[in-house]
Amino acid sequence: MSERQPEQSVFNEMFIQSIDETITGILGRAVSEAFTNYMRTRFNLEFDVIPERPEALFSALHDSLGGGGDRVGKYIVRKLYQKAGVEFLDGDGRPLAEYVQALKRRLTDAKYH
Repeated sequence: MSERQPEQSVFNEMFIQSIDETITGILGRAVSEAFTNYMRTRFNLEFDVIPERPEALFSALHDSLGGGGDRVGKYIVRKLYQKAGVEFLDGDGRPLAEYVQALKRRLTDAKYH
């Protein structure tokens, strides 16, 4: 077992909470549950693996909601950064999944350096 695993677990939980809170807050509980089922059946994507496959989440959002899904994705990333206490600066055109991975590395590096 890696010594970094507990920190990754905290990050993963924070990311999953950000997803759930954002989707539920924007779309409501019933639509959030429908979207979760859609991700499971259409993309074979369970919530517990999303932190390891953030690009799949953002792809599913875009596929199901178009440009609105991209905005929802940005809200998710913004909420994640807020939970981590880090300012989210968007604007360099990177895919949202890269922002998630960068934050994960930043938090892990800060914890162990």
